[in-house]
Amino acid sequence: MIWSAHISWLFHERPYLERIGAARAAGFATIESAWPEDARDRAGLAAEVSAQGVDVALLNCAAGDTAGGERGFVNDDARREESEAAFAEAVELAVAIGAPNLNLLVGRRLPDVPESRQRAAIVGALRSFAPLAGASGLRILLEPVNEIENPGFLAPTPDSAAALIEAAGSDRVGLLLDVYHVARAGEDPAAAIERHRERVGHVQISDHPGRGAPGSGALPIWALLEQLHACGYDGAVGLEFRAPAPTEGSLGFMREPRARALFG
Repeated sequence: MIWSAHISWLFHERPYLERIGAARAAGFATIESAWPEDARDRAGLAAEVSAQGVDVALLNCAAGDTAGGERGFVNDDARREESEAAFAEAVELAVAIGAPNLNLLVGRRLPDVPESRQRAAIVGALRSFAPLAGASGLRILLEPVNEIENPGFLAPTPDSAAALIEAAGSDRVGLLLDVYHVARAGEDPAAAIERHRERVGHVQISDHPGRGAPGSGALPIWALLEQLHACGYDGAVGLEFRAPAPTEGSLGFMREPRARALFG
């Protein structure tokens, strides 16, 4: 497994594009990112990734007005044209930066639309997007996002995300397992790993409670990572936690013996 610095969370004390170099200087060879909202950041991302010599494990698709509470909008079939354009733009940027995975947030429940219709819109979008992703060598991942902090999210648990993945019927659609969201939803991350290990395409970690660095909460982070490794997962583990500035002061856990055993 390899560590991946989520630059939308870590090194937040620096301008977005400068975080890539900061991650490289801190020892990361791999990064990941939410959708860069600023067009200048999107325009400069590929060049900075190349200049710093890092790999990119994951890119989020645009998720709408996230500051206003949106967490994706593919559940809204009235916005299908918008979601198609956003996905095409995400594919283009992912190819440019060499990211193999796209995180597609499915959206929060719309109050005036039957939930069955919203789920049908999600599945329809996945069936439409999967061949486009495949043509570019990409995989779409669905991330369960807990409803406590994101009320009405339509895939709040690994089981609910897996149901959408199954309905999509494509090996180009998999699961992004964020152990914090699983724990925050009141579920056992170890049990989720056991049930869904064949679907996991990417992993993100932060501790719970608090969403801080590993070791700041009560989750058995190392045991969970050892379980993933034993299940055959050998991909990136994204660090997506709240880090006080400077971020470098929160990375000591990476030097712990159990971390070295798993990550070298």
